[in-house]
Amino acid sequence: MIRGTWSLTEPLVPVNIPATMIRVGTEHGISSDTLLKNTGIQPEQFDDPSARLTYQQLLLLADNLMRAYPSGTLGLDLGKAININQLGMLGYAILSCADLRSALRLGLKYHTLVDPAFTFEVVDQGETTAIRLTSHIPFEKMYRIMCDVFIGMFATLARFLTGNDNIDALEVHLNHPEPDYADAYVELTRCPVLFDQPRTELLLDSRLLDTPLAMADKATAAMAENQCADILARMGPKEGIVAKVRRILLSNPGVFPPVDVVAGHLATSTRTLSRSLQDVGTSYQRILDEVRKEMAIEYLRNSNLPIEEIAALVGYSDPSNFRKAFRRWTGHAPSYYREDRQAN
Repeated sequence: MIRGTWSLTEPLVPVNIPATMIRVGTEHGISSDTLLKNTGIQPEQFDDPSARLTYQQLLLLADNLMRAYPSGTLGLDLGKAININQLGMLGYAILSCADLRSALRLGLKYHTLVDPAFTFEVVDQGETTAIRLTSHIPFEKMYRIMCDVFIGMFATLARFLTGNDNIDALEVHLNHPEPDYADAYVELTRCPVLFDQPRTELLLDSRLLDTPLAMADKATAAMAENQCADILARMGPKEGIVAKVRRILLSNPGVFPPVDVVAGHLATSTRTLSRSLQDVGTSYQRILDEVRKEMAIEYLRNSNLPIEEIAALVGYSDPSNFRKAFRRWTGHAPSYYREDRQAN
């Protein structure tokens, strides 16, 4: 299922995490040329700490890394490799928090500064607290990788932030079947790991959240959080209109209203909507094509539906027109993604 309302083509992803992906890949014998192939990412972009990539570029980089990585533990390895500095200003703010509870609250509030398509919720269950993971990523393989990244990152950073190597979850629940690298979860988290669960979550002893952080500093935490708020405010308007248009397009999959109908849903005119989208570097047609492409790739990779049915589901009555559009969107024929799924 296509998740969420974020945009693949807006530059929202800080370079810190993609840089870690490059580092982990090269440490495992994968060349940077292989990792950056067909992503549109230039090596010099990593020299600018304020640079941002599009989520489309991140997904292409991740796909290259997943194809070449020698182990199923990629997500866990990435999570362990991410240090607090790579979270930018959010990491600086978290580092200065009073305790784990405050750090989680801050991460929940400002997570889009690091990853706009992945979030979590903290659920107080009395003696236990659940950290539940959710993602807007439309590709199941990438979703699993990101869940593993979070698990690896939480286990590593919680111990680092507190200076206490005994910070462990009570249980880890994963909503996918047990993989052949299941032991790697247990080795990292040092707790029972259950698969095929209703949701992906970490279950903690609630008292653990009161553990103080080793570098807590109230004044620094307040200053850093203000900086996070400023950065998020600057990002907000850019995300807003695209997210609203995507929400409408995804609210009734397979039905793609014309731009004037979408404008009506947003209580604005077609001209104003088009101008607002132009202001953030996109258009209604581009967003529509993006949603159709995401849906088509999802069906090709995760279903056995024939091409004719997939074409109809994404709004094409003529399969030949769908094939032409799909090649324009991706540079490949639909069969490329289906053959890739069968090969894996």
